[in-house]
Amino acid sequence: MVLAVRIGLPRGLLYYQYGLVWENFLRELGAEVVVAGDTTKATLDHGSVLDEVCLPVKVYFGHVYELYKKVDYLFSPRVISVAAGQYTCPKIIGMPDMLRSNIDNLPPVINVNVNLRQNNRSLYEAIVSVGRTLGRGAIPSLYAWYRAWKHRHQLPTAYQSDIKRQRIGLIGHSYIIYDRQISMNIINKLRDIGFDVITPEMVSNRQATAAAKVLGKKIFWSNSHHMAGAALALMQSAQPVNGLIFMTSFSCGPDALIGELINQRAQSLNIPCLLLTVDEHTAEAGFITRLEAFTDMLVRRKRS
Repeated sequence: MVLAVRIGLPRGLLYYQYGLVWENFLRELGAEVVVAGDTTKATLDHGSVLDEVCLPVKVYFGHVYELYKKVDYLFSPRVISVAAGQYTCPKIIGMPDMLRSNIDNLPPVINVNVNLRQNNRSLYEAIVSVGRTLGRGAIPSLYAWYRAWKHRHQLPTAYQSDIKRQRIGLIGHSYIIYDRQISMNIINKLRDIGFDVITPEMVSNRQATAAAKVLGKKIFWSNSHHMAGAALALMQSAQPVNGLIFMTSFSCGPDALIGELINQRAQSLNIPCLLLTVDEHTAEAGFITRLEAFTDMLVRRKRS
């Protein structure tokens, strides 16, 4: 009996957008995929050995640290661009190098380049390259990707709104707002209080891009571009959200720009906007206090 190659998949950064596709793709190629568990305090402790990086990068590092001794390969593609004319975050691009320079005896890293800035060619090259690493030819590899892509929807892409409930736009990177440890489970907390929550993934690319045109210039970072467009679309719709929460991590450069743009637009439209910044030292008690104060204000505002 031949044992399948074990490949580790960290639960962080772009995992929340593409993790299910990657997992299915690797399994279609015959690999045993080991996905890291949910983020825990221990994950944060492992990641905190890194200096001068944002919290999501530390979390990703922590997941790798918990995985790397259990697998034959680590899957950490170098995703340079996922949209024409745009780039991902520089720290995402450099992640494979960061792992190699900070963890000794790391297993081989599958770090194929994905750069869709000009066309999709590099994606197909990456698919074939991963297949060859696992002993598969080009055609079986492309077919495996096709089958995996059919199940690509991982995050909620639509929402159902109850007209009796107030709506909050929760704007932030998916690896922040959907990681229950980093976000302190903010989505469920808001729903328990009685609010409908709309995230950027629930706003289509077409809607976000159309709304972002008021900015006058395209934003270089694809995730930031969609987040800004989604926030603007939610504020400028015929039934705008009652409030907006922008959730970011300390020291994120792109978010500093996007957050200010969103806040200025919210003020001009008289929509309350709350900025929540998290890092590994953020206390949950203070976090909840700010969240409850903001939602209480929205309730009083509706009654008046």
